[in-house]
Amino acid sequence: MNLDLKQNEKKYWEFIRILRSDERVQSGFIQDSNISQIEQETYMEKYNDNYYICLCDDKPCGFIGEIEGDIRVCTHPEYQGIGVGTFMIKELTKVKPDIYAKVKIDNISSVKAFERAGYEKKYFILEPKKDERK
Repeated sequence: MNLDLKQNEKKYWEFIRILRSDERVQSGFIQDSNISQIEQETYMEKYNDNYYICLCDDKPCGFIGEIEGDIRVCTHPEYQGIGVGTFMIKELTKVKPDIYAKVKIDNISSVKAFERAGYEKKYFILEPKKDERK
């Protein structure tokens, strides 16, 4: 398995959108909503340079990026559990050492990937329960 992290390009925008909207990974994101092609294009036109694509033997297998220091990472389900997420986190941290990650409490696989990449739990973010917001 040959992994490579490269700067995002327009040809990968749709891969990122489809992966981000995949129901198998969607619950791991803090905001779990489907993204339209237009929304993706608008977002990527602004933030493309903040994202990287991970290639496994020259095939896209995940993406990672950072917005205002906060990491966004996703590994395609076919490549989960083999170190792709940890690889992406380590590589991005080399380029941007002052980044951090907000991870959902129940997203154990992401927590483990960040810990394997040298991160430690430091804070909890507490929000009101959704049913109690008015």
